[in-house]
Amino acid sequence: MKKTGEIEYIKNNDEFKGGSMKKSRIIRNIFGGLFIFTGFIGMFSNGFVAGIFMMLFGMSLLPIFYEKTKLNIKYIQIILPIILLVLFGMVSPKTTTDNNSNVNEINTNLLEEETTIEITELKFNETEMEIDIKENKEIVLEILPKNANIENLEFCTSNNQIAILEKSDVENNENKVTLKIKPIAEGICEIYAKSTNGIESNKIILKIVDNERIEKEKKEAEEQAKKEAKEKAMKQAEEQAKKQTLSTTNDSSQTTSSKQSTTSSSTHSNSNNTHGKSVYRTPSGKKYHFDPDCGGENSYQTTLDAAKSSGLTPCKKCAQ
Repeated sequence: MKKTGEIEYIKNNDEFKGGSMKKSRIIRNIFGGLFIFTGFIGMFSNGFVAGIFMMLFGMSLLPIFYEKTKLNIKYIQIILPIILLVLFGMVSPKTTTDNNSNVNEINTNLLEEETTIEITELKFNETEMEIDIKENKEIVLEILPKNANIENLEFCTSNNQIAILEKSDVENNENKVTLKIKPIAEGICEIYAKSTNGIESNKIILKIVDNERIEKEKKEAEEQAKKEAKEKAMKQAEEQAKKQTLSTTNDSSQTTSSKQSTTSSSTHSNSNNTHGKSVYRTPSGKKYHFDPDCGGENSYQTTLDAAKSSGLTPCKKCAQ
C-alpha cells in the first residue's frame, strides 16, 4: 500500500501536469491560429507557396489537428512542425529572391529603355579660336536630342602636346556640356568631341600663343630698330660731315691753286712782259719804276736788265 505522503505527492503532481498541459495547449492554439492567419494573408501578398507552408506550420501546432487525424505517434507533434518550419525557411527566401529578381529585372529594363536614346548631333558654335598659353578657356558643346545619354562622350585633340580638352566642373543643362581647354605649348591643333556611336562634332582650329613672349620680342625689336636707326643717323651725319670737310678742303685747295695759278701766270706774264722792258730810275735812287712820274723829275729811262744788274729793286707802288 502507498503511504499517505506518496498519495498526496502523486495527486499534486497529476494536478501540476494537468495544469501545465492545459497552458501548453492554449499557447499552441494561439500561435497556430496566428500562423494560419498570417499564411492565408501571405498567399495573396508575399507568395502563394510560402503562405501555404505557413498555414501548414500553424496547423501543425494545433493539438486538435492530431486528435482529429489520430496522428498520436510519439514525438510527431515535435517533428512535424520542425519539418514544416525548415521547408518554409527554404521556400520563403527563394520566393523573396525571385520577387526581388523580378523587380530588379523590371528596373533594369526601365533603365535600359531610358538610356537607349542615342546622340544624333554634337556641335560647337566656334570654328576657330586663339588663346593665350596661360589662359584656361571654356567652351560649350551642344548635344541633340536633349534627352540623349551624355555619359560616354569622348573629348579629343589632334595633338595633346599643344592642348587638352576635358569636361569642366560647371553644372550643365540637359543638352549642353561645358568643356575646358588647357593649353600646354604654343602651336596649332584641332579639338572636337565624339560619342560611342560614332557621332563627331565639328572641329575647332585652336591656336595657342604666348602673348608675353610676343610682347617681349616686339619691344626688343622696337628697341633694336631704334638703335639701328640712331646708329644709321650718326653714320650718315659723320659721312655728311666728312663730305662737307672734304668739300671745304677741295674748295680751299682749288682757291689756293687758282690763286697760285693766277700769281704764277701773272708772274710769268710780267716776267715775259718785263724782260727787256724800259723802266725808269733816278741817279741816286735804289728803286726802278714803270711809271716815269713815280720816280720824280730826275727820272731817266733805262732797261729792266740794266736796272736789276745795278741792284735796283722794283718800286712797291708801280712796279709790283
